[in-house]
Amino acid sequence: MAQTMTVSTESFKKIISRLDQLTREVQTIKTRLFDNKPSYGSSEWWEWSDRKALKSIREGKGIKIHNKKELDEFFQSL
Repeated sequence: MAQTMTVSTESFKKIISRLDQLTREVQTIKTRLFDNKPSYGSSEWWEWSDRKALKSIREGKGIKIHNKKELDEFFQSL
């Protein structure tokens, strides 16, 4: 049994916009829940990569290199 409902163009655009927003939010939640690596190079991958990098920096896992000498020393220590 099919039902038909008529909506204005403005209402339809609002519905589509809200669905797009909900789709993005669900994707963000899924990524956070499962921390799956998105496809390399996609917008989602860059966001995922940035989040992981910032988390590592907050945990003190980052290093600061101030000049070429420190950079050379770093690579020699590997």
